[in-house]
Amino acid sequence: MKTALALHELKTMREGPMWKLLASQQAPLTLSLLQSLFPETSTQLGSASLMEKLSAELDVLRARAEDVEKTPQMLIAEWVQAKWLARSFPEGASEEVYELAADVVPALRLILAQLEPRQTATESGLAVVIDSVLRLATDTDPDPASRLKALHEESQRITDEIRHVMKHGVSPLEPARASERVRYIVAMTEAIAADFRRVREAFEHLNRDLRRQLVEHDGPRGEVLEKVFLGSDAIAESEEGKSFSAFWRLLTDPAQFEGLKAALEALESRPFIRLLSLEERRRLFRVTETLLLEGGVVQDVMATLGRSLKTFVQSREFQEQRKIQRLIRAAITESLVLKDQLTHGRTLDYTLTLSTTSLRSVAQLVLDDPEERPGETSVDDAEAPEIDLAAMRQMIDNADIDMPLLKANIRYALAQHNQVSVGKLTRMFEVTQGLASIVGYMALGQRYGIVLENREREFFPRERVSWTGQDGVVRHAQIAQLLFTRDCLHDLD
Repeated sequence: MKTALALHELKTMREGPMWKLLASQQAPLTLSLLQSLFPETSTQLGSASLMEKLSAELDVLRARAEDVEKTPQMLIAEWVQAKWLARSFPEGASEEVYELAADVVPALRLILAQLEPRQTATESGLAVVIDSVLRLATDTDPDPASRLKALHEESQRITDEIRHVMKHGVSPLEPARASERVRYIVAMTEAIAADFRRVREAFEHLNRDLRRQLVEHDGPRGEVLEKVFLGSDAIAESEEGKSFSAFWRLLTDPAQFEGLKAALEALESRPFIRLLSLEERRRLFRVTETLLLEGGVVQDVMATLGRSLKTFVQSREFQEQRKIQRLIRAAITESLVLKDQLTHGRTLDYTLTLSTTSLRSVAQLVLDDPEERPGETSVDDAEAPEIDLAAMRQMIDNADIDMPLLKANIRYALAQHNQVSVGKLTRMFEVTQGLASIVGYMALGQRYGIVLENREREFFPRERVSWTGQDGVVRHAQIAQLLFTRDCLHDLD
């Protein structure tokens, strides 16, 4: 029975992202690229930054005669579809954000452990196991006499150690053993950070499931709101929620945090630290930061999901989703009633107006042949007109927004200033296409610039822009304030 259960679970795991990544033909390339792009499990990259870094990595590989045919766009799309990369659009972000999927982190750790082999049974791991077993036995013992005996023994051990230190001094841990403990601490920290990612995904999955239940619920609004409050409690009372809440309380305890911080500061002056590589030192001294960063993200998700559920129910989006769900169910019900009356090939007496233009091949058009119907009048040859390049340029300007000109204006302005707004650009340069130029600047600002927002007062700062139309009339408008900074120069090329 146990074998059958294990077989079933392994078959299920085999269909998951982690197994498919390790079994894929391109696993060495994919794993090496993901490790380089996301050196930490908490690393997050914006779309533009990921594209730029991946392009640079591929250029290096091709320079070393590696056969990589796919483009960065193709690789990223493939990784997202395979669920090796997680893609999101955080609130307030100007672009998509990518990070390693939770199932990919164990695969990376497994491969990297083979690249940097260590002793399997380390002293640190064994010490943790022994200490955990002893503490478990003590903490679960209901006998007060046993507890008192253990405390007296611990007190005597401390007294003996104090006498030994006073008489013989301190014998520090050997550098090799200390270094091994550092590596174990770093490995455990990264494992906890990866667990945080899975907890966060579990919360998000629970949130999506609750939203689906709310949309499909046909009861009155009062019952829906009751489900929302129960759903909020379900997130906090789930196994992941309870486990994480206990861990978060321990991590953010002031005494624990200050003790951990002081210990890390003390380690900086220890001689054995010099035996560690730069990467190992960096990871050791970022233990607190790593745990707080990953844990903080989970805490934010856990705290905001309940509020977002309530906001969802009270918003127009919820009403629209329920309406769409009702229409879909009604359509399915009616189709089931008619399925025995209509066949697939039957022509319906109904004209459906399409919402988009119907495209057809030119070969389907039947041209009119004048010889079949001779005209009553003669056809005179017209004189070929002269081509006026200036007039053609004017026609193009009137038809399209001159984006190259607008980008050139932004680059020139940023060469003079650290940042410029759309309003300042309209005052620095002639608005040659009137309102079209304003729209062009705003489109570039939405894509490459920064949209200023006052989150406390929940409004967007605005600025005044002016332009002169073809009729010579000066017009004005208030637009959301968009800033271009020098960080966007490479994107404008």
